[in-house]
Amino acid sequence: MQRFFFAESRSFGYRVNQLFDFIQPASVALWNLRWQVQGYVSAVPGATDAELAGRFSHGAGVRANNLKGVCIDTPWEDQLGQFAQIVGANMIALYEGWAEGLLPKFGNPKRATDVQFPTRGKYGQNTRKGVGNALAEVHSSGISTEMQKAFFSKYSASKKYSLAHLDALSALYRYHKEIRNSFMHSGGLASDRAEAAWLEASRLTKADIGGKSDPILTKVVEGDPITYRIEEAIQLADVIIRLVHTIDSELMYTSYAENHFMELWKGTPGAVRLRALPGDPRKRKLRVDQICKALGFLAPNDPEAVIKLGKNAGLLDFA
Repeated sequence: MQRFFFAESRSFGYRVNQLFDFIQPASVALWNLRWQVQGYVSAVPGATDAELAGRFSHGAGVRANNLKGVCIDTPWEDQLGQFAQIVGANMIALYEGWAEGLLPKFGNPKRATDVQFPTRGKYGQNTRKGVGNALAEVHSSGISTEMQKAFFSKYSASKKYSLAHLDALSALYRYHKEIRNSFMHSGGLASDRAEAAWLEASRLTKADIGGKSDPILTKVVEGDPITYRIEEAIQLADVIIRLVHTIDSELMYTSYAENHFMELWKGTPGAVRLRALPGDPRKRKLRVDQICKALGFLAPNDPEAVIKLGKNAGLLDFA
C-alpha cells in the first residue's frame, strides 16, 4: 500500500497505478491476440489484412491494418521491449513531474533536478549536486520536531522507504534515464552518457540497492542499438517508487511541511469543527485521528505532538 504525505506524491502513486492498470492487461491482450491471429491464419492461410482487421478490430475504434506483421512476423520479445519502453518513459516522466511539482516548494527549483542524481561524490557524480545534497539543504532550512514526532515513523514504515540506499537507487535511475534519452534523442543508439551510466550501475549489487536481486541491466556501448527488457522497466518502476517514498518521508518533517499541514487544517472546515478535545486520553487520541483523517493524513504516531501544533495555532482547546 502506498502511503504518501504530500498531495503531489499521492498523485504520483495514483498515476503509477493507472499506468500499470493499462500496461498489464494490454500486454496480456496482445499475447492472446497473437494466438488468435496465428490460429485463424493457420486455418485460413489466404486471409487478407482487410479480413483480419475486420474480424479482430471491428468495434474497437482503431483499424488494425497489419495484424500478420504484428502477431506473426514480430517476435514476442520485441513487443515486450516496446512495452518496456512505454513503462520506462512514463515512469521517468512521472518522477520528473513529481519532482518539478513538489521540490521547488522547498525554496530552490534546481532541487527538482538534484533528486535525479546521486549525491555529489558518489557513483561517478562529481560535478553537480544530487539527492543527498538536496535533502541536506532542505533540512538545514528548518526541521519540525512536532511533525517528526507525530508522523515520521508512520510514513517511513513503508517497505519502500530506502534512505540507506538512496544514492545507489539514484545511480540505477540514471542508467534508465540515459537509456530513455537515447531512445528519444538518438534513435535508440546509446550515447556516451548512457554507456557511462551503465558502467556505474553495473557495479551495483542487491545489497547496494536493498533489493532481493541484483540490478537487471543490459550492457550499453556507445553508438550501438539499445536493447531494453520488460524486467528492467519493472525494476525501474520499483526504484522510482522507492525514491518517491523516501524523499516524501524525509520532507514531511520540515518546517515547510508543518506550515503546509497547518494551512490545510485552518482551511478544512471538517477539521476545524473538531477543535474541542475530550479530557479522556483515549477519546482525545480518537479525536486527533479524526482531524488528521479529515486532512487526508495517516493517524499520528504521537497525537500529543499534533495537539501541541493545534493549540499553538489556536485550533484546539479542551472541552
